Amino acid sequence: MIHDISYANMRDMLDDCIIDVQERSDNMGVPRISSGFQPLDNLIGGFENGRVYVVGGRPCMGREDFVLSIIIDIIVESKQPVLLFSTNHLKSDYIHRLLAIHCEIPSQHLYQGSLDSNEWKRVDERVLPFAGAPLYIHDCLDLPLNELIETARNCIREREIKIIFIDCLQMIDFAKEDDNPSKRIAKIMLSLKQLACLSDVPIVVGSMLSRGIERRQGLEGKQPQLIDLANSSYIEELADVIMMVHRPEYCHIYRDANGRDLRGQIEIIVKKNALKPLGSFILDYHQETGIIRLKKNTGKSVSGSGNLKDLSDDRSFKSMTEVSTYEDELPF
Repeated sequence: MIHDISYANMRDMLDDCIIDVQERSDNMGVPRISSGFQPLDNLIGGFENGRVYVVGGRPCMGREDFVLSIIIDIIVESKQPVLLFSTNHLKSDYIHRLLAIHCEIPSQHLYQGSLDSNEWKRVDERVLPFAGAPLYIHDCLDLPLNELIETARNCIREREIKIIFIDCLQMIDFAKEDDNPSKRIAKIMLSLKQLACLSDVPIVVGSMLSRGIERRQGLEGKQPQLIDLANSSYIEELADVIMMVHRPEYCHIYRDANGRDLRGQIEIIVKKNALKPLGSFILDYHQETGIIRLKKNTGKSVSGSGNLKDLSDDRSFKSMTEVSTYEDELPF
């Protein structure tokens, strides 16, 4: 006899809901897995089990450094095991960048071995606790989806992984040449969603954005939108949270409409957030080291699609039904 376990009755679901609410209350609202950035935790509630989080950004916007900063906080401060799938870089590249951020040293100095005495001192002081951090990196260019899923399940079982990061969604290989790119992304996103739900861990995945953003003008024009995601409709539909990393300075925008200096800053914009508010906040960004920190006197977040022009603006975001064509979506 086949037993259908795909449904649950109301009593069981209510019991689970009350238990979850009680646990959150006992923890004083502190998320199980924090991002390390309080404004982001205030918006998304930290990283929750069974959910998929997408982080989008154009090249040179600081997306990877933002994700690495989150990873450092999880493995060093919270000491929770993390699995990182690298589809763009070797393990050694990520270790160099993680060490640069953690030790506050320009990454170029580490690559060249040209550290001064103060930098060597910081390495000596900080490398030991960093060495014991529970981070596991799997690197593979054109990572096959079946390899990703098998490796993730094994690490969750053997290493008690609490959260999974994937550096680039579009570099995952579905291994079916007859599928067009849109269908491939849809199947990959669905597989990641299933992996997150069945393994009961959060998955954070980076995503490319299309070149269309470069053709738009002005402060608001350069700000990334959901439709800028490569194969956006499938990502929008299946992701629980979508956030964008935007660096106005790289777009030659140095001041906002109110005259505020935007140099050395990045904006994190939450564009989709299941059952929670949308918003944005500003972070200080030091490109040479990759260090990203909260601004001392800001960190303000708002409901609605916040923007640099006026963080108090409450704007509705683009309809989830907007679909971009695949033509010219890949950013290379």
